Amino acid sequence: MADQKRKPVTIDQTDSPKQSQHSKRKSSYIKDSASKVTYIAETYGLDALLRKTSPENSLLDRALRREKQRREQRQKNLEQIIKLSFSSCKDETAGDPDQDWLYRFFDMAQDIHNASMQRLWAQVLKLEVTNPGSTSMKALQVLKDMTPKEAHNLQRAAALACSFGHDHSKKLLLGFRTPAGIFSLNRRDKTNTVNLGNYQLPYSSLLLLTELGLILGTELESGEIDFEPALALDYQGKTLSLQPMSKGTRLIYYRFSPTGNELCRLLGNKPNMKYYDQLVALLGQKFILHTEVTHSVDHIV
Repeated sequence: MADQKRKPVTIDQTDSPKQSQHSKRKSSYIKDSASKVTYIAETYGLDALLRKTSPENSLLDRALRREKQRREQRQKNLEQIIKLSFSSCKDETAGDPDQDWLYRFFDMAQDIHNASMQRLWAQVLKLEVTNPGSTSMKALQVLKDMTPKEAHNLQRAAALACSFGHDHSKKLLLGFRTPAGIFSLNRRDKTNTVNLGNYQLPYSSLLLLTELGLILGTELESGEIDFEPALALDYQGKTLSLQPMSKGTRLIYYRFSPTGNELCRLLGNKPNMKYYDQLVALLGQKFILHTEVTHSVDHIV
């Protein structure tokens, strides 16, 4: 229930550290690479050798000034994350996060500048306060090394994730496979799948998530789905039960890794209803589907 109520975190690749309007306008005017490098050097206090005249302050003074700016920015990042985490709190029961975990969290979170990623780190802290032990050190390290673009890919995958049966780990359900009929000339099993690329998750994104260790790279197949009891399927808080129409029907899916599962929980439920509708239509070809409503609604195509 907590996952269903939690407001989903939205990752925007265009988010960047807050700049003054003047700085944003100035940056947008720069067209050539040399000017861009100069602008970056000036912004981060590294332009001493690019000036026409020698700098007045010493190398050590320049280093200390840059270090001071970096420390100030790190403090600002942490304070912003704490503020976002506090703002998302309601009246949940709190626990005591492990002190070592907190120190590691602060060490990593201080270098998170992107506004969307800061919201995600704020969610990490809140979840750890309400349910200590929810996010492993390994998941923190993966999150720290993740770019906004990579996080955006994970978000798109998480929006298609479901779980079924007694296994609550997240999966990307592709479709089903059925045995060939006895009168079929081609005795190969028949496969019916959804094209994830139609829902902003092309194969290149799956490869990226696999390289990050968030999705297992092998397409998996469930065991044969029993007629009774019906197989429970949960998609982003929507519950279905599946009863196969024929013997030998199996589901095809990709599985999220344990770390991928942890990060999906942080993103919350944000269903892709077009994918859900197509998935229901596809499964309805070989399953009788019952919704979570008390009276059953059969979807048969």
